[in-house]
Amino acid sequence: MHAIDLLAGAMPDDHHVPPHGESVAHGVCCITGAEGPTIPRTALLRKSFTDGRTLMAPGSDRVGLNAWKAFMWHEPRGKRGFHPERMSSWLCAADRFVCLDRAAARAAVLCDPPPAPWAGYVTTSYKKHGALRAPVNTPASAVWLFETRLVDCSDRNAVLATYGLLREWQRIGLTRPILETLACPLHVLRRIGVDAWMQFHAWAWPRHQSPLYAFLCYLLPSKKEMG
Repeated sequence: MHAIDLLAGAMPDDHHVPPHGESVAHGVCCITGAEGPTIPRTALLRKSFTDGRTLMAPGSDRVGLNAWKAFMWHEPRGKRGFHPERMSSWLCAADRFVCLDRAAARAAVLCDPPPAPWAGYVTTSYKKHGALRAPVNTPASAVWLFETRLVDCSDRNAVLATYGLLREWQRIGLTRPILETLACPLHVLRRIGVDAWMQFHAWAWPRHQSPLYAFLCYLLPSKKEMG
């Protein structure tokens, strides 16, 4: 199963599929590679689409109805509407699609995942199609898409341990930018002490470039959340 199909099945059925004026024919979806009812590729993917490397059947000139629904379903907000698949973080299980803010994404990552199949996408840019890259998880996996990086959160004990240590360093006084970059301003170094900084640096250095470390740093609570 492709994430496109998962999203299409979980989104409401109040959006016109297929789009008005487009004829439906059996074909191969250029996005998912699956055979089924399709419309012309140009009805969904225009010249501005530059993510061709994510297509499962790039040579096909057709796109599936599930892809149309997943990409084009929207709520009437603003001039262009709110398209949650690319304009929000989200979690999608077989029976529900939920938009996530940072706090909700944190809870979803740190809690037990939903029954498979499911997919999750966390973004800070709100510009890319998460469904193009988000993997569909099986019972043994918990892989999130964070921007364009895949983050394996299948080992829940390791996830909780890493997050817990990051929270401890955050409580001591290391901000998210410091945790992410390992660059500590002098005034912070004076406040926490050289010994504490060296202890943190020794732990963080072999981890800080990993997708999991970057993902968990992003999920840390903000100053406002911490009061």
